[in-house]
Amino acid sequence: MSGHSLNAHTDYEKKMLLQDSKIHNLGSFKKVWVIGAVRGKASLFEKVCEKITKKFTALDRLVFTGNLLGSNLDDTNESSRVIDIALKLRSKFMCNKFFDISDIVFLRGYSEELLEKSIELHMSPNPLELVEWMYSKGLDQILKSYNIQDNLLDNAARNGAAALSRASSEIRLAINKKPGHTNYLSSLKRLAFNEEKTLLFVSAGLSKDRPIEAQSDELWWGGGFSDLDDPYNDMLRLVRGHDPKQNGITSGKYGVTLDGGNDTICAGLFQSDGQLIETIQS
Repeated sequence: MSGHSLNAHTDYEKKMLLQDSKIHNLGSFKKVWVIGAVRGKASLFEKVCEKITKKFTALDRLVFTGNLLGSNLDDTNESSRVIDIALKLRSKFMCNKFFDISDIVFLRGYSEELLEKSIELHMSPNPLELVEWMYSKGLDQILKSYNIQDNLLDNAARNGAAALSRASSEIRLAINKKPGHTNYLSSLKRLAFNEEKTLLFVSAGLSKDRPIEAQSDELWWGGGFSDLDDPYNDMLRLVRGHDPKQNGITSGKYGVTLDGGNDTICAGLFQSDGQLIETIQS
């Protein structure tokens, strides 16, 4: 290993120590690519990534707004393959001499929250009720993409904590078998912004009466983002990838939603002043 690689690794460790575990500072930049909700649509996502690969420049930043996993109307859900494609796109951004570890961020969406919570169900006081709710939100489709029986947790929840613990271990093992997937889940951030705090990136929403550091699960479940003409603090633009109300791709004075619904995946290229330069759709 070269000295340069060792220094890069040391810099990485320092960044992780300095970086808040919940929020992510993308630093100062001119342009940033933002990818909206994917929901397990691997083929469409691959097309979007191919277009971005042809257009991005060395100093561009990259934001995944969460819900790479998820349920959709297709016969085949390929959530786990979507993660592979996302990691491949990340590697292409990393392959330049200007790259810094803070240039790319994965945000937590509600689908990633579901998958993580599925590993902790043995600690829930009402596991069966929780499983039924999580399945209604698409967890069964996410598990199937990892070759896990979609009724695994439902059966386990009916058979007590020991059965749930075994099921959780099975899910964790299936995720670990996919290179990079465990690290992906552990790297998820709640929100991201630029150094100047003129741009704010979230998965689904935020509470406008709370400071950035106090934002919670409304970030991935939604709330407080419906009025795109209402500012948040001094931010010039709020950008999210998922709209819980499924109103599609929308843009207001202060907010942009990059949610293409069940049929489309949308990505946008923004300047640091909040201007939307370009959109890409599958």
